Amino acid sequence: MTRHLRLGEFLVGVEGIALMRHIFEDDATAAARIGEIARIVCGQDDVYQLGVDVPIVDTQPGYARWSETYDNEDNPLIELEQPVVWSIFDRVTPGTALDAACGTGRHTRRLVELGHEVVGVDGSPEMLGIAKMSVPNAVFLEGDLYSLPLESASVDLVVCALALEHVADLHRAISDFGRVLRPRGRMVLSDLHPAAVTLGGGAYFQDAGGRAGVVRGYGHLHGDFLRAFEKVGLHVRNCFEPRYGSAQAAMQGPASSFIPEAAEAAFVGVPGALIWELDRD
Repeated sequence: MTRHLRLGEFLVGVEGIALMRHIFEDDATAAARIGEIARIVCGQDDVYQLGVDVPIVDTQPGYARWSETYDNEDNPLIELEQPVVWSIFDRVTPGTALDAACGTGRHTRRLVELGHEVVGVDGSPEMLGIAKMSVPNAVFLEGDLYSLPLESASVDLVVCALALEHVADLHRAISDFGRVLRPRGRMVLSDLHPAAVTLGGGAYFQDAGGRAGVVRGYGHLHGDFLRAFEKVGLHVRNCFEPRYGSAQAAMQGPASSFIPEAAEAAFVGVPGALIWELDRD
């Protein structure tokens, strides 16, 4: 499916989020949002009619295209997620680690620096090719999250970052994570926060040719994760929900250029990432 997204539609959506999030505040703030909406909808500026075709693509072809630009763009979600995940890594004794859906290897690289022996697994040969060049001291294997190419009870740490959004059967993926994790092992999972999904968040990208796309996502809730953890025998040590700040609001595409005050009001304070720290019983 392909959606032709117009700039004006996107900006009105951001204005609406900003209006609803601050609906009980002063009248002047609400009037400012309504005034900007009116200018976008009724104005004569043709720029608001400019648009882009945005197809929803499956994971493998999507990341094949995204691999061309993945490490070259500002990503507000990674800005939120990475410091929290790396702070967890700092507390984990070095051992054998799996970086599932490792992508271009940003977490693999950090784990190697901390002294872990790391296996990175990903379903995208294109992303794996970049990871192999970036982190030559790790082992990389092609595979998917439902059937990891590792022996049972073979790793001390399982990491899966910003990938479970693309998994239709969450329990099946987490079950296989549990299969490869040793007793008393640690698991660190991160994903796009359900609140961010509700506000239209997703894996939007532009490839090297400037073509846009969104990788198909499924939007798992906290309860979905907790039920999957219970079935696999995982104990929740911590749950982190870092919120967007002004820096991340300034990365919200054209909204931060055309309607910066609305972008700030819409996104600052919204939890962007959901991060779980787990133990194996």
